[in-house]
Amino acid sequence: MKKLLLALAIFFSCPIWAEWVMYLETKSDTFYYDPATIRKDGNMRRVWTIQDYMNRGTDGQMSNRAQYEYDCKEERYRFLDISRHSESMAGGKVLTTEIGSGLWRGIPPGTISASMLNIVCAH
Repeated sequence: MKKLLLALAIFFSCPIWAEWVMYLETKSDTFYYDPATIRKDGNMRRVWTIQDYMNRGTDGQMSNRAQYEYDCKEERYRFLDISRHSESMAGGKVLTTEIGSGLWRGIPPGTISASMLNIVCAH
């Protein structure tokens, strides 16, 4: 019974069936975020994103799903966790997972991270 409850909790907490919104497309990748996952705490924002690759990555991945935290005041970000998937839109098998190091990174203007910073900090 505990295993079933745990499986259901994971199933319903994962944003796999989210309403992904495309916010940027490059020659090699398409980037999405789920507006329903934006969490606000003062100047801080958290959001789930997907990066879809046009070509399979070196580890066989076609997409990454990650949760990022943005500091709107200091204009910086860090990733909290990421999973690499064998199919697009975080589908298929989970190939690898990684928990963020906690290190903050600055956000230069005109970057992909700057685009997401503008989106989440507008909420």
